Amino acid sequence: MREENTARNLQDYQVAQEPEVQVQATPKKHSVSLSKFEAFSIVGLALLTLALMVTLVSMKVSMTSSQNKLDSLTTQISKTNTSNVNLRQEISELTSFDRFSSFAKKHNLKMSDNNVRNISK
Repeated sequence: MREENTARNLQDYQVAQEPEVQVQATPKKHSVSLSKFEAFSIVGLALLTLALMVTLVSMKVSMTSSQNKLDSLTTQISKTNTSNVNLRQEISELTSFDRFSSFAKKHNLKMSDNNVRNISK
């Protein structure tokens, strides 16, 4: 009886089949649609980027314009300073003692020490 029992047990073991492994095909890739929030976010970020780019360009143009005005004013200041130096030199020449002396001789004027006053600041 023992032999029968073991024979049956062996048959039971042989009858059991190994599970079959099924190979699945690779799943098809489907594009996932965007939610409304994601779409609005993308559009909003694109508009924000565009607005920042326009602002940057306008600031650059404004800065260039201001730089040109500054250069123009600097040139004008330089010309004015040169003109002031030239005018000071001309004033010095016109108020020189030699010029007064020649003017006095031309108009027959004489300098009297009694009429001279020394003024100090």
